[in-house]
Formats: sequence, structure tokens, C-alpha cells
Amino acid sequence: MSNSLFCSKCGMMKNSCICKNSNSLNKNSNVSSTKTPKITESAEIPDSYSISDHSLPKNIINQMKKGFPNIDDQIIENFPFENPREGQLEIISDINEAIEDGFKYIILEAGTGTGKSGIATTLSRMYESAYILTMTKQLQSQYANEFGFPLVKGRGNFYCLQDDLDSTCDIGTCKTTPSSKNFFCPYGVGKNPTLGATEAFEDSFGGPIFFQSDEHCHYWQQKANSINSPITLMNYDYAILELNYVKHFAPRNLLILDEAHNIENKLMRSMELNLYNKSLQNDIKKSITPNIVKQGDIKDWIMEVDAIKDAYNDIDIKDLPKNKAERINSTTRRLKQLKENLEKEPKNWVIDPNEAGVSFKPLRVHQYAKDYLFKHGEVCLFLSATILSHKMFSKWLGLKPQEVYHIKADSPFPPAKRPIELKIAGKMSANRVKYTAPKTLPILEEILKRHKNDKGLIHTNSYKCQEYITKKMPSGRLISHNSLNRERVLDHFEKSKDPLVLASPSMSEGVDLPYDKCRFQVIYKVPFPYLGDKQVNMRKKRDQRWYAYKTVMTLMQAYGRGMRAEDDSCYTYILDGDIRMLFKSPMYKSLVPEFFKEAIIERD
Repeated sequence: MSNSLFCSKCGMMKNSCICKNSNSLNKNSNVSSTKTPKITESAEIPDSYSISDHSLPKNIINQMKKGFPNIDDQIIENFPFENPREGQLEIISDINEAIEDGFKYIILEAGTGTGKSGIATTLSRMYESAYILTMTKQLQSQYANEFGFPLVKGRGNFYCLQDDLDSTCDIGTCKTTPSSKNFFCPYGVGKNPTLGATEAFEDSFGGPIFFQSDEHCHYWQQKANSINSPITLMNYDYAILELNYVKHFAPRNLLILDEAHNIENKLMRSMELNLYNKSLQNDIKKSITPNIVKQGDIKDWIMEVDAIKDAYNDIDIKDLPKNKAERINSTTRRLKQLKENLEKEPKNWVIDPNEAGVSFKPLRVHQYAKDYLFKHGEVCLFLSATILSHKMFSKWLGLKPQEVYHIKADSPFPPAKRPIELKIAGKMSANRVKYTAPKTLPILEEILKRHKNDKGLIHTNSYKCQEYITKKMPSGRLISHNSLNRERVLDHFEKSKDPLVLASPSMSEGVDLPYDKCRFQVIYKVPFPYLGDKQVNMRKKRDQRWYAYKTVMTLMQAYGRGMRAEDDSCYTYILDGDIRMLFKSPMYKSLVPEFFKEAIIERD
């Protein structure tokens, strides 16, 4: 296997092999944070998606029509699988009727196993114009691999042809040449066609964009293919930037928002602005005014933001590299928007200054969600296993009850396949964790012994708890990660045949670990949002229900990581005594789903 693409030691691709930087992954290992981007060559760029090319054979479609006479033909003709799951076609029919009845916002709350991706694919094909947004690269890859949808990626994933493939497109010649220089890239695109140029795509304004030659930049080729496809995959960060500012992609009939329970957080982070004194000094030779940091009110901060904006606006960018000029323009634009938001809704913003600078974070996004995201689809379909309360969810996103249609489908997995055992060590709250943590160690040792041949996941909820476990536990099976190497360690964990146990504070969602990839998991600490965060603290003071909602939602997401199919199984243990409060407090109890409660077993 000497010619294999994968390392024989760690199982990862050789160009991002762990073994280069670390002899092994042991209980205290933190894999080198150096990231090697996965570069997409032209041969790997998918063509524009064709709905007809991905249809089932006619004989299969005809068989399905006979088997489901009450389902509309259009649904069956666009369904991607030969054998639908129980209730799957009925859910699609229900959503389609809601769209025909004029509902713009449809929430599908469907547990793992109901086949949400197949539902999304069928509706995307039916309406022939859709964006599918996902939170993680793993989910993007699942959609792309299973259904053949084009996935639009950033410049850093492609080599620059102009630089003879020596650099990626994010630092290629077209991004590092000053705007004042007369630079022409024969591989790129432009609004003014050269002789014999072919049209690449139409932007959102209907204007044609042309390739400059027959040999196309790989980045622009995949983007053109994605724009020209009736169905396109994006992640939320790329979509928010692209749809609102670049505007090459036009609005479509259907906007499908997967992992929708995270939309509020994603919008909050996209609107958040951090100003660092070090960057300000480099850009405009200015720092945040010290007196405002100490005792400035909202009016002072508005004036400060306006002054910083004007300073950025005065920068002469014509001789700057284009990528730096774009960053300056982006910062100016964001400062202008922040000033307007602070003036319009001063009480909706958390201003958190420190020695390094200042951060501005919104408390709610109900006023912004439609303009930032929802307006880019005629109909918005929200998909999640954990909406918990569609009324709260709608309110926090600024949606009116009469605009929203809600469908709920519980997970079909029997409780016996996904049991939850309470092995309480004590309360793990901030003032109790130092007393309880030592009591968790023998419990963890017992769990690891019981599952000595199984891979498992420990949800620590914080790096502090993760560090405590990995330092105190003598097991060589334990591995961990830091904030920089999470993806690489997760990849190693998934591919390894050894019974590894991954201790992590950030695997509660966006991670798919079916079958032997995860046979048991531990909820070490109930995932209450961190009150040391000023934004979280103020939000909780204003709305206790929001804090309860976020806690239960994160817990439900963590619970679902290891149980992914009808013939799968995963055992879950809960060590934190605060779990009992979730079953007793009316505010929390009303949010905990029945499918979670029915899986709990208590042993002496």
C-alpha cells in the first residue's frame, strides 16, 4: 500500500497526515494546528447540476406511483431514492401544500432518521431553483456526495493559474496587485468581453459576466457552475457574505436552511464587529479612546464608531493590494452599518470593551433576519431535529405566527436503541464542579471498561473540563483537541479502528458518527450557555426562556450524535446532577422532548 493516498499510521490523507507533526494521539495530545487546505483541481470541479440527469429510472418511478397512489406524481418523480422512509413522502406533500397555500416560512422539526436531506432534495428539484444552506463542511459534503449538488467554495480551495499554481486564489495575482495597476488575468472573468469570450453567468442584477479566455480559473469555474445550477449548496457564512454583498447569486424560489436552530447564533456572529487596537493602529494610526472605554455611554460609542469609519474612508486604497483594499472597504461598510444599528436600536447591542479593543454584539436579530437571509428565497424551509418551540423560534427570528407553518415528526428510532443512563456524580455548576469532578473519574473509568471495545464521545461542554479529564484519566484511549485542530482530530477519530474516546467541548452538533464510529457517549456537564459572556448574560436577564431553550437544544443535539439510523445503536450516560433540574423546572421541563424522556433508564 505504499502508493496509497492515506497514511498507514493515522489513516488520514498524506497531505494532512497527523504523523508528520505528532508521533501519536495520546490522552494529552494536541495535533499541530498547521492547516493544509484541501485544494480542488479542475478535474474535481462538478458541472452545473441537471435535475433530469439525477432522476430515478422511469420503471422505478412508475412502481412508486403504484405503491403511493395518494402522493402527487411530481413528488415521486423528483424523489431521489427508490425506497422512501415511513412518512417521508407524506411530509413532502404536507410542505408542498403549505407552499401552495401561500406560506412563506415552513418549519420542519423532524428527528434523526426521518430523512430530512431527501425531503430537501425532492422539494429543491420540484421548485427547480433552490439554495441549500448547511452549518458544517461535513453536512455540505454529505449533500454533495449523495445527491451530486455543486458546492461553492472559497478562493483558498483553488490554485491560481496566473501564479503557475504556486499560490491559492485568495492570495493570487488578481488579489495582490494594486487596483491602480493595469492588470489583466486571462483566466478570470469580467463584465467587458474579450474577442471570442463566452458568458460565465448572469449576476443578481441580470448583467452578464464573461470568461476572458478558453482556459478558466478553477475558482471562477466552480462558482459559475454553481450560479448556473438550479440547486446550489452553500455554508451559512459564505451565503450571508455572498448574497448580501457580492451579489453574484440572485434570489431563488426556495431557500432551505438546514440545522435551522442555529440561525439566530449564526446571524448574531455575522453581525458582530470586533475592533482591535493593534489593527486600528496598523490601518489608521488610531486606538479606541481610553476615556470611552472606561465610561463612555451609547452616544459616545456612536461618535467613536463614526470617527473610526471616517478614518477608514480616508485611506487611499488605489495603491494597496486588492485584497487589502477589499478588507478596508468591507470594514468601512460594516462600521457604517454598525453606526446605523446603534442609532436605531441602542438597547439591542452589547458593547464589551477590553484592553485589546472592543466588541459589538446584538442581543436579538429579529429586526435583521429577513433582510440578511430570508429575503433571498421566495419560500424559506427550516429543517432541524430540535426546534423545541416553534413559537419561540419564530419570535426570535422576527416571523409572524400567521406566516409560519409548522410540521413535527419525531425520530422513528426505538428508545431501546438509544438508552440514556443517569450515573450522577453530583452537580457540575461553576460553584460545585471542583467538588464533583473527582467523583466523575471512577464513573468514567467504569464506563470505559464497560465499553472497552467501543469508540465513544465525552461531551465536556468546556475546555476546562476536557483538560481535567485528559490529565486525570490514565487511559491511553482518550484523545482531545484544541480550537485550531478540531477538524483534524475528528477526522482521525472517525477513521481510526481503535476504540478511541474523544473528549470534546464542541461536538454537540454538525457531527455525524453512525454505527461503530460512536457506540457510547457521555454528557459530562449539562450544556448551560456560559454566563461569563456578556452577551449571553444580558440575554438571559432579558429572557430566561431563551437561556433554557439554548440549554435544552444543545443537550438534544449532543444526544443525537451517535444514533443515526434505524439499525444503529448508541448508549448515553449523564453525569451532571443538574440534569434533574431540567425535569423539574416548569420552564425547562416544557422544552424537553418526549423522545428524550422515554429513553431514560435509572439503575441502582
